[in-house]
Amino acid sequence: MKRSITSVWKLMGLMLFAGATLVSCEKNEDGFEEAEVVSAELAEPSFTNYLVISKEDETSKKAALNFLKNAENISIVRALPEIGMTVINTKDASLLAKAREQNLTVIPDYEIKWIPTAEATEASLADGEYFYGIGYMWGLDAISAPAAWDLGFTGKGASVYVLDSGIDPDHYDLAPNVNTELSISFIANESYVVSDDIGFNHGTHVAGTIAAADTNYGIIGVAPEAELVAVKVLSERTGSGPFSAINAGLMYAGDMGADVVNMSLGATFRKSGWLTDADGNDYHIPAVYIRDIIAAQQRAVNYAVSKGTTVIASAGNDAQNYDGLSSYIKLPGGLNNVVTVSATAPQAYYPGLPDQNFDIPSSYTTHGRSLIDVAAPGGDFDGPSYGLDGILSAGNNNGFYFSSGTSMAAPHVSGVAALIIAKNGKMSPKEVQRQLENSADKVDGNGKSVFLGQGRINALRAVTE
Repeated sequence: MKRSITSVWKLMGLMLFAGATLVSCEKNEDGFEEAEVVSAELAEPSFTNYLVISKEDETSKKAALNFLKNAENISIVRALPEIGMTVINTKDASLLAKAREQNLTVIPDYEIKWIPTAEATEASLADGEYFYGIGYMWGLDAISAPAAWDLGFTGKGASVYVLDSGIDPDHYDLAPNVNTELSISFIANESYVVSDDIGFNHGTHVAGTIAAADTNYGIIGVAPEAELVAVKVLSERTGSGPFSAINAGLMYAGDMGADVVNMSLGATFRKSGWLTDADGNDYHIPAVYIRDIIAAQQRAVNYAVSKGTTVIASAGNDAQNYDGLSSYIKLPGGLNNVVTVSATAPQAYYPGLPDQNFDIPSSYTTHGRSLIDVAAPGGDFDGPSYGLDGILSAGNNNGFYFSSGTSMAAPHVSGVAALIIAKNGKMSPKEVQRQLENSADKVDGNGKSVFLGQGRINALRAVTE
């Protein structure tokens, strides 16, 4: 997987991610029965805890939790009773067998890379410089966000929960909009606040695209008055996190009344027993576990959606067409009730030049009509001016970075979703998705596009039509 971050004048980041889905139609979940050979030399991902899953009826949930509370040689790390899941720590193999005898599903709580690790070189901002004003934030113009602001639509009153690797809540352009009381970490021994020694931080960059405030300092987000809540579900240093942290983050967002969840993260599963993480590393997971992992995360997504939260995720960066690949699934991308986002970019962008095309599918973007709902600016790195073709956003310690990936596309959509909700009041996730799709520009022709789904989002149309 390609990734690099150099200077802000060149390319300060390439972060590649997965994620997304459809609310209106379900993903193909066939393929578990396929008999395929998995290399015996392929290692399993690391884990320290187990995820215990009960059936979804209330009686089963209560019985499971009572069993675990009364069991010996076990510690409960986290209980998620609303969706019938409990994270436990134990070295007693006999206890795991007893749990299965109680009709409980027990699987390792694997910790994998959901975002790739990258090195960063920070660039300083010249006195009086405003990146949007000098044309560096082409993604905003591509979706007509400034025209929406001019009409008074800024996202005020809407909340976006960023499930990612934390945030710098003191960044000058983010601080006005970050709710520090609600921000939280589900990663052991890490605060939601990113450590000072880190320059580029994925969660901070994503948050800046969604809702950097209009400070006239550095950058501005799609919804510059929306509320940001950081929900750390991945390590700021490794980009890794357990499945249970993401599930817990989704539940937390739903319980707190989040209007939107942004998940710029993901991994690819082959239902016969393969897992490919965000760095392109392959692992073997017993095929019997994969269906349970998928079902568990689907429960968490459904829970958030049932609370009125619109869930938006990046589609991935493997340049693959997933139409017809029924034995593969993206998490969270292959799940139902998630809005899937692919990436677009210009070619050799330069500020001020007329008639530049911002709607070219990015060279890396995952695609397929069965997966993609809408498209948004994600940047690219394959042109002669690839630095400016990227998405500029916030970094740690008041820094700024260019970065490219569908991880950068998803927050554009989350920002537009915030504009829609702020205008209309509380809406169901299906209503939000319908408005995103119906107001998108059909830049790739009528009908659903292989690369762009229902089209590239348009902020102005989203709040005026």
